[in-house]
Order: sequence, then C-alpha cells, then structure tokens
Amino acid sequence: MTTSTTTSEALIRQGFVTNEYLLRINGGLSVPCPADLPPPWNLPSRMFRFPIETSEHEDGVHIGLLHPALADHPFVAIIEEKLGITLDREGAPNEHGYSKRDTAQWWHAVDLISSDHWQALLDTRQFTTDHDIARAVAYGLTYSHHEAKRMGHITTQEARQIMAAIDEAEPESRRAVILALSRPLPCKPDKGAEYWPINHPALPAPMLAWALIHGIEDGWFAYDRSGFLHWTEQGRTRYAAGDSDTFTTASGQGAFAF
Repeated sequence: MTTSTTTSEALIRQGFVTNEYLLRINGGLSVPCPADLPPPWNLPSRMFRFPIETSEHEDGVHIGLLHPALADHPFVAIIEEKLGITLDREGAPNEHGYSKRDTAQWWHAVDLISSDHWQALLDTRQFTTDHDIARAVAYGLTYSHHEAKRMGHITTQEARQIMAAIDEAEPESRRAVILALSRPLPCKPDKGAEYWPINHPALPAPMLAWALIHGIEDGWFAYDRSGFLHWTEQGRTRYAAGDSDTFTTASGQGAFAF
C-alpha cells in the first residue's frame, strides 16, 4: 500500500488538492477536466472522474485506485509521475478496512445507464460487475430523466440487449417472476392521488430486472407523469389472481394470465 507522511503535502504542493481538510473529507482526488480526456475516460462515470481514493492513517495518507484497470487512466499517470510513486492497485481502505472500490463499480454501471451510455457500459464492462449491471438495468427501467421524455432511462429492448450481453437468460415463466414481487400496496399522500410503487423483497438483481422487463411489456407496470414506474390496475388485478391461468379485469372481462 502506498503510504507516506508527506503524501498530503506533495498533493497540495503539486496543486492536486487545496488543503488537508478537503483531502480528508473528500477521501479522494477528482480529475480536473474530464471532458478533455480521450475515450473511454471522458465517460460520465464517477469512477472515471474520481479514480483515486485516499484515507488517513497514523503513518500518513494512504492513496490507491478504485479499480486496478484505472492504472491506465491519464490522470493516474500524471499523479504517479508528479509524486514519484506507484498508486496501490487495490485501493486505500481506511483504518477499519472500508474502501469505496465496490461502491465505485456500482457508480460506473448506474452512471452510464442513466446517461444514455448503456452501450459504452458494455464496452467498459471490466470496470464493474454483471451483478451491478443488472442492478443498473432495474434502476434504468424504474426511473426516468426529469428533463426529457419520462419513459425510463432505457427501453425494454435495450434492457434485453444488456441482459443478453451479460449472459443472464430470460426466465421461462413470466408469471413466476412477477409473483416474486411484493404484493401491490398503495401509497396515499396527504395531498395528491395515491400511487402504487413496485416493491420487492431481496430479489437477485437479474430476477428483478427481468420482472420489470416483463411487467412493462405485458402492461402490468407503467410510468406516471413524474417518470416513475408503478403498478397499473391491470397489473394489480393480475397479481391478485396468483397462479390462476385466467383473471377478471377491472372491466369485468376475462383474460389469460401469461
């Protein structure tokens, strides 16, 4: 692990951080001008914009990378050259052993999914995990851009391509996946209309992603005016039917439960 009682002084002297207080509370270094970097380092990923973590110990500041592959990051090369050290490829855990490395892998997946860079996410898959990618797919289907068309960050077609790329096969039973979700319950605010959020127990990320894909495709879920995914009346009726092969819609008509 890279340690030195003068590391913080060197970082301040070289202009990478203003003072020790900011270094301590930030716990890392940020890239000054990420837009000027070559691909893929200019992607809007927090892992790429804050590739270096620091932690304070009795023997001085420890400094390391949030991911071993960040050794190729241009900013990392500058830091190593200016300080004359090699940054620890395994990060810089604090005195209690905590590091932001695992969190950074989630950042990379969700940041690219929510910024219309899902193809770039697959191209830089080595910086995250398949589990985090599946979690990000679920996030991208549940929430939407607030300044654009509020129909999710990604479409179900795009979600299917991502799931195929990480080798997460589609479940054979669409019914079983939907019924694995928690029973629909309304939220009733003091003001405004009630809404029906999609809650779930601790489902594996791939299973949740497929449940959302199927639910959107089959009309069990829809986006509200704010761009949040929720249960539709049809979906709630279908869920209440359980394992039955048919169910009665709100209009009184019978329907097959797929």
